[in-house]
Amino acid sequence: MNRRTSSTLLALSLLAASCSSGPSNEGNAADPSNRPGSSTTTTTSVPDNLAFVEQGPLTLRVSVPTLDFVAPHEVDETDAVQVLVTDLLTDGLTVLDPEKGVAEPGVASSWSTNLDGLEWTFTLGDTTFGNGTLITANDVVASLNRVAAQGVSSISGPNLWPIEGWLDAAEADSGETAVAGITAVDDKTVVITLTQQFEPLPEVLAGVAFGIWPAAEDQSSDVPTSSAIDFIPAALWSDGLRLQLEQPSDGEVSTIELLVDTTGSLLEAGETDMAVAVDPNEPLGELRGVTVQRSADAFFGMNATIEPFNDPMIRQAIVMATNRDAIREEYFPTAGPMQSFVPQRVLGGVPDACGDRCKFDVAQAQILVDASPSRDVAFTVDYFTSEDGDDTEQRLAESVVSDLRAIGLVATARAHSPADFGVLAARGELGLFRFGSVTTVPTAEADLGAMFHTAGIDNLTGTSIERFDSLIDEARKETEPSVRATFYESAERVLFGEAVVLPLVEFRHHLAHGPTLIGAGLEADGSLDLTQIEFAPVTE
Repeated sequence: MNRRTSSTLLALSLLAASCSSGPSNEGNAADPSNRPGSSTTTTTSVPDNLAFVEQGPLTLRVSVPTLDFVAPHEVDETDAVQVLVTDLLTDGLTVLDPEKGVAEPGVASSWSTNLDGLEWTFTLGDTTFGNGTLITANDVVASLNRVAAQGVSSISGPNLWPIEGWLDAAEADSGETAVAGITAVDDKTVVITLTQQFEPLPEVLAGVAFGIWPAAEDQSSDVPTSSAIDFIPAALWSDGLRLQLEQPSDGEVSTIELLVDTTGSLLEAGETDMAVAVDPNEPLGELRGVTVQRSADAFFGMNATIEPFNDPMIRQAIVMATNRDAIREEYFPTAGPMQSFVPQRVLGGVPDACGDRCKFDVAQAQILVDASPSRDVAFTVDYFTSEDGDDTEQRLAESVVSDLRAIGLVATARAHSPADFGVLAARGELGLFRFGSVTTVPTAEADLGAMFHTAGIDNLTGTSIERFDSLIDEARKETEPSVRATFYESAERVLFGEAVVLPLVEFRHHLAHGPTLIGAGLEADGSLDLTQIEFAPVTE
């Protein structure tokens, strides 16, 4: 087992604030001009890396609480707005088809593997950055190396653990270290060498953090150089950005305008069509609210290597004795029940992988406890404290303790600082502990393999289930995506069946739209879902 301090665990404390408003980038962009609703006539100063494109006929106007431009390797993956903006401005070697859960060409026009599946060759298309410079293999290598240099502070980065030299680069003490298994053969060819067969690689590479950024990073502009293959920057204002579809089609969104709106007034006034990262507790009036499944979950992990959690009867009793509906209502009122680790669209819409094994059944839990030889073993329910004095985590842990004591288990809540919590989790010194996952790579591999395979890089629970490992191993070797998905689906059911986690909630994206739209949506990773955008008919 390879235990490490999980970046997903450390991101838990950020999730609650991930949809909150932030400061605008006033002063970091050009003066406003040529923007809907703008009263100024000042000429727009467009940075060198933005080529002006005339506005298309069908424009989607989106309110955002802030407009932070960051390089893909620096994106805060718990921040839905940063993810949305970064996804629009950049693309990686591949992009993920959310309907099919498979990779499609991005900056790479094609890819292939050798016979043993250990060497992947990605051939780049004629894709350019926003300033017209051709994207080369060196840009790709530099981009992936920058993610590796983030170490475990990157949420998506460690999902590339099978690449030769990835962990060495991630654990380097300082500076940007080249990953041995990522090489540029020529300007158009990138070769990635693996330590074991890993067929989900193209899907994983579609994550927002793996967007391509110039090797010769230009620090002279406040706006990142776009490597997007679809929407490209067209104009910049102090409070917004316009992006134009490179090859628009009739009847499709051809232009997107992101406008900073910290109060929601632009949407209410009809100056924008939809707003993302809205406060779900605020009344919407005449507006329509939409919630979308997010690839982020909160749960408790069980340290399966120590008593009493090495007894499956105790683990099952803990799940059945905890009133998860009451916890969700009290502590996570805007979230949904956690029924699956993997976004439902990835596995073909499986509604509830947890099933009856996760039902609230105190009587059955009591039967399991009475039959267990580990019933009298004391354990802790571990949580991390908040620097701002918020006692939510403490109350949540104490609520779980109360439910478990009611069936005779000897549980005690135990507090830790966030720093100590991560270290103790990595050492396997916690008991029943607050855990969670968040990813902008909404794939089954990222949500299951990394966290629960015996050799998983983030296997903080110490899970070691032979059947689960076997299914994950088969999935990693399966070349057919639809068959691969069935292996992951089966593995998830085994995981819930073994009750190695106490599932709590699945977080949601919250957005709103006005009368100009009939439908709106985001993907599970936070990127804009244009397939859900439907404009209302225009009446004369």
